[in-house]
Amino acid sequence: MTVSCHSGRAGDEMKFPFRKPLTVPPRSYAVATPPDPALLLDCTMGVNPYGYPEAAARAIRSIDLHHLQDYPHDTCLYQSVCSFWQGYAKLTEDMLFFSDGSVSGIYCLNNLFAQSVRNEIVGFFPTFTDMVESARRFGFAYRGIPMRSNEKGRAAAEDLLDSLSDKTAFIYLDRPNNPTGQTMPLSDIRQLCCAAESAGAYCVIDEAYGDFLPREESAMTLLDSYDNLIIIRTFSKGFGLANLRAGYLVLQPELAAMLRQCSNPYVLSDIQRRACSAALTEPGFPISHASDFSSAKRKITEKIGTRIQMLQTDGRVPICTLMLQEEGDLQRMLMEKGIYALSGCDFEGLDARYVRLCMPVQQSLSRLTDALEALEKDSC
Repeated sequence: MTVSCHSGRAGDEMKFPFRKPLTVPPRSYAVATPPDPALLLDCTMGVNPYGYPEAAARAIRSIDLHHLQDYPHDTCLYQSVCSFWQGYAKLTEDMLFFSDGSVSGIYCLNNLFAQSVRNEIVGFFPTFTDMVESARRFGFAYRGIPMRSNEKGRAAAEDLLDSLSDKTAFIYLDRPNNPTGQTMPLSDIRQLCCAAESAGAYCVIDEAYGDFLPREESAMTLLDSYDNLIIIRTFSKGFGLANLRAGYLVLQPELAAMLRQCSNPYVLSDIQRRACSAALTEPGFPISHASDFSSAKRKITEKIGTRIQMLQTDGRVPICTLMLQEEGDLQRMLMEKGIYALSGCDFEGLDARYVRLCMPVQQSLSRLTDALEALEKDSC
C-alpha cells in the first residue's frame, strides 16, 4: 500500500483530528534564551536572583546514586509541605498534588475542568500568559477583565463579579500578579471565593510568587473556610529552585484524587522531592531579601515618572511592570541601554509600551537605574 504524504500549506484544511487550538502557535515567553550578561543585564525571568537555600544543595549532594534505577517513592515532600503550613492551614497529604513546576499543575488543572457544561474561566488581563494559553488549548473561553488603567493598573476584585455565570468553571487569579507584582488583599480573596461558590464555581489562586510574602498573607490561610478554593504553589520562585521543576496544588481530597488521573504516578523524582523538602526547612529564605526588592523598586521610581511609570506593585515581590507614557517599544529602548526586559506583547492586555521587569541583585541595580534615568533624560 502506498501512503501519500501531504505537507500542507497555510490555509489548507487540517487532515488530522487535532483540537484546533493546538494548531495555532502559542504565546509564551518561557522559551526565551538568556542573553550574554556582558552585553545585556537580564531582567526577564521571574526567579529569585539571590539563589536557593543551602539545605536544598546539601540534600542533592547527599543523594545515593545507587537509587537512580529505582522509581521514586519517597513521601518526604508530602510530610514537609504539611509541616510547612502547620499553624496556617489544616493540610492533609491527600490534599496535595505535585507537578512539574506550577505550570504543569495548571495544565493538569485545566484538563480536570475541561468539559462541555462550564467552559469559561474568569480572570484579569494581564495575567500569567501560559494559564490563558493552556485554558484555550483545552477548549475554554478565557474572559479577561482589564485592570483599572486609571488606577495605575490596579486589579479590583469587584470587577470580576459581573462576569460570573453558570458557564464559569473557575475564577483564576495570580497573587502576586504576573506581570505587575501586585498582591490583592485577602479580604478580596474571601469576596471572590464567596461569589464563586454562589455561582457554583471554584476559585483558583496561583501563588507562584507567593513565597516572597510571609505565610500569614497566603490564601492558604483561607483554605479551612472555602471548599471551592484551589491554591497553586511552586519551588521555582521564592525558593530559587526553578531548574528542579517542582510545584504543587492544594485542593479538597476528592478533587486531588481526580487530578492525579490527569498526571502520572511518578511525578517528581526522589532527587526533586528531597531537595524541595530540605528547602522548606529554611522557611525564611524566600522573604529574606524583601527589603532589597522594596529598595530596588523605590530607587527605580525615583528615576522615572515623567516618561515611564510603574504600575501597581508590591514592593516585596521581585517583578513589576513599567509603562511608557507615549507610543514606542519600551523593550527595544531598554535593550539599547543594556537592559533586557520582557515585552508587554507577551501578555494579553498589554502592548509594546510595557515591559515586565525583574529586580536584579543589589550589585547590579545601578546598571538598571542608570539606564532608566537615561531614558527619562532622552525625553527632554
